[in-house]
Amino acid sequence: MRFSYEATDGKGERIYRGVLEAENPQGARRRLREMGLYPLRLERLRRPARGRVPLPELVLFMEEFATLVGAGVPVAQALHTLSLESRHPLLKEAARGVRERVEGGESLAQAMGHYPRVFSPLVRALVGAAEVGGALEVVLRRIAEYLDKSHDLREKVRTALLYPSFVVAVLLLVVTVLLLFVIPVFARLYGAAGAELPWPTRFLIGTSLFVRQNGSWLFLLLIALGYFLRAYHKTPGGAKLMDGLLLRLPLVGLVLHKAAMARFARTLATLYEGGVLITQALEATRNTLGNAALAEALDRVLERVVRGESLSAAMGREPLFLPILVRLALVGEEAGSLDRMLYQAAFHLEREVDYGVKRLSSSIEPALTVVLGGIMLLVALALYLPLFDLSRVLRR
Repeated sequence: MRFSYEATDGKGERIYRGVLEAENPQGARRRLREMGLYPLRLERLRRPARGRVPLPELVLFMEEFATLVGAGVPVAQALHTLSLESRHPLLKEAARGVRERVEGGESLAQAMGHYPRVFSPLVRALVGAAEVGGALEVVLRRIAEYLDKSHDLREKVRTALLYPSFVVAVLLLVVTVLLLFVIPVFARLYGAAGAELPWPTRFLIGTSLFVRQNGSWLFLLLIALGYFLRAYHKTPGGAKLMDGLLLRLPLVGLVLHKAAMARFARTLATLYEGGVLITQALEATRNTLGNAALAEALDRVLERVVRGESLSAAMGREPLFLPILVRLALVGEEAGSLDRMLYQAAFHLEREVDYGVKRLSSSIEPALTVVLGGIMLLVALALYLPLFDLSRVLRR
């Protein structure tokens, strides 16, 4: 069991706060006495909440945090208020834990580092820079704005992929029902009548028979294939290969590529504007790309920047970094306004993603409709062509 505690030393001059492991409350008090401390408060910590905090919840948390800090409320008291008001259990637990660690002497960024599932490296880097520069309210609002923009971009990409995924799922369901239930009825009818079957009908009936006889094995094979691909994607080489192929997909790949570059540009601009060093900003940006191939390219960019190369020159040597991003970064470096040019690049790429999503929807919808109609037409012809021969057999 884990217990949070408040304790004092033998003189009662100092308050200690922290977390310890023990089998029961009595064991926790005994451990504190062995440490020379006298417990004032002992509370069993609940099992850590699972999952991730939805971005809208985190945006609201940061906005409220900025409002409280801007009103002059001390950070610890602001976190206490947020822990009471937050609805998500993981966010509530993180706010309470960060407050206890801040009261124990840690900086806000250090305390947030104990909750990586809630506070990303980008958030921690910006908060750390704000604590040094004394502009915590401004940075918290900047974080909220960044998270809100990221959420909007993610929803646009998700919307673009939702319709084709739904149509493909319906198509697979229809084909499965035809193979398992409809085609066997026609196969028995034609077999009893002794009609001569054309090759499309024979192929369709053979496919139906194969699926019905080996359906369980096919299902297990699909599960095994999905498990293998998921495990392979967790390896460095597999993630790089599969994510690289994802960027090369027709129609969808370009939208995903531009979305990742827009997220990279906005993240880097936010960090750089917040006073984070360019090398630290690039490190924190790596986890926001969501693509192993792009992350590896960014690692090479970071190595070149550490060796003294400019950001634009380092990105220009990587084919995965789009020319518009490289060009605007170069202009920003020459004019001394890198953050502003990166924001411009992010805005431009986000608009490109928006247009790409609309083009994707307008292109995929008719294509999928034609494919679905074509499959249904072929199935209908294969099933009903033998009826002409069957009517001739019945007349005889």
